[in-house]
Amino acid sequence: MSQNNNGNQNASQWSQIIGQILERLSDTNISTTIGFDHLEVDIPRATGPDGKDLGSAKWVIDGKILWTTQASKKE
Repeated sequence: MSQNNNGNQNASQWSQIIGQILERLSDTNISTTIGFDHLEVDIPRATGPDGKDLGSAKWVIDGKILWTTQASKKE
């Protein structure tokens, strides 16, 4: 398997895990802080319509995300 396929597979697994966590948190009263210390996100080179090069990027994230959910009664 190529490295590109491994990267796509890992991204897919992470997105599924995060989706499951957020789904479980969405009907509860909870506050969660997720901290990042030098998280590196590599965005692969992309090609747009007509073969136009859209470039690539490397993001480095330091900080935190505060995620708060509040349950409400359905009427």
